[in-house]
Amino acid sequence: MGKIRIALAKSLDEIDLIQGKDVLVRGFATAYEEVPLVELNAKFTSRSDVRRFYEDCFESELEHYRQGDLIWVQAFEGERLLGWATFQMEENKENAFYMNLLVVDPSEQGRGVGKYLTFSICSEDLYPQTQEINVLLRKINERGRRFYEKIGFVDFDYSRQDAFVDTSLLTGLRWTKNSKT
Repeated sequence: MGKIRIALAKSLDEIDLIQGKDVLVRGFATAYEEVPLVELNAKFTSRSDVRRFYEDCFESELEHYRQGDLIWVQAFEGERLLGWATFQMEENKENAFYMNLLVVDPSEQGRGVGKYLTFSICSEDLYPQTQEINVLLRKINERGRRFYEKIGFVDFDYSRQDAFVDTSLLTGLRWTKNSKT
């Protein structure tokens, strides 16, 4: 195993569109493969619906990035994409970010890639003054909850609009700079 390199995408040209979409689709498909379709989305009738949903989600993230709404950070080993995360500055709170998406290639989970990506926003190269990171997580995602709790996130009554997921299916978590990571 090589060294994990974290890189801020400074332009659309620096985002690996093929690997990026593949990691997102496989990551979520793997994470929710045992979950009944109706618990993911009442409109889903097949696993193909799930795939299309996450392909559309990737395109939506790209569009938000193009509009300047997101910070896009990627993790590589050599030239191979291991995962990526997108962040948004919180509108009503200074030095706070919302992590919109965190995806790690299922074959790379357990190596620390998710933790590196999560805290990349706090790096000296980005926003070292970051005081908190907020996330929304599907309530049924126990593996994700354990990951976030392990790196210092706690339950938090947090809500925001989400164009892709019924927000009643989500729960909020928050990391603050003074918490243990």
